[in-house]
Amino acid sequence: MSGSFIFTGKETNNGDKNLILNDLLSKKINNLIIHSIPLSNSVFASYTRYIGKSYYQLWLHPALTPTLSHIAIQLNLENNDIVIIEYGQYLTKDSDIKNGFFSSGSKSSNTPRKDNNENLYYYINKDGARITKISKEKYSNKNNNESINDIIQKIIAAEQYHIPYEEFDFNFLKKGIVNGFHKIECNVNNKITLGELIENFKEEKWEAKNYNVLSHNCQTFGAEVIKLLKAVRVNDYDKIRTREKMILPNCMIKVLWDNEDLSVVNTLGRIPVFGLAFDLISGIVTKKK
Repeated sequence: MSGSFIFTGKETNNGDKNLILNDLLSKKINNLIIHSIPLSNSVFASYTRYIGKSYYQLWLHPALTPTLSHIAIQLNLENNDIVIIEYGQYLTKDSDIKNGFFSSGSKSSNTPRKDNNENLYYYINKDGARITKISKEKYSNKNNNESINDIIQKIIAAEQYHIPYEEFDFNFLKKGIVNGFHKIECNVNNKITLGELIENFKEEKWEAKNYNVLSHNCQTFGAEVIKLLKAVRVNDYDKIRTREKMILPNCMIKVLWDNEDLSVVNTLGRIPVFGLAFDLISGIVTKKK
């Protein structure tokens, strides 16, 4: 549920967008990482996650327990280039905003505001779905002790909370009652180019005005990316039923289940009552590997 009705995104001239990704459009997507960022990490939000994950999500189907998180997909391209692809109420100068309302009539709770970062964005349409180009050199020089995947999660989270990257205290946010920050590594079976992937989202459906916090958001967009790339999870630990229910929205779980070969870990975890006990044991065993 991207942005929780908060508008982000640098106002980019729609006509200049091709200048950003020309050198990347022909590169194939080797693999990806699903980044799950909590919409909020306040004490109240953290406690709510704790209650939900400790009680409700253990017993209920994930469709009945919404995952209050922003989903962004890190695409690892040929020649070690990296981009982030995501969807939300991200606006540009061409966005259909009139006195706080989209032209379609849906009310916005905020107006476009300046970002606290210097990221470069490529908008697939006039707004909404976008790609962030990552400068590994720029960020790696500031974070010598962090992996590039951790750095990218920090970039996504800093923007989500409207905090300048340099001032973002990632470790502090991770000290909540329940850590809501997660990374899921995936292989890609449909190794298309970035340009070919983008073509699938060049339609009005993925503009900012059609964003819906409940039914058409960053999570459904992420699921569509996973579906198109036929992505599968690398680690069995991420396939444990109770774990996937706590981290991923149901729409993404369903697509991953369809993409992946039958998994003993995931299948047995779906059996009522027995599955919970099996998951607890599987979590200990697979995490040690």
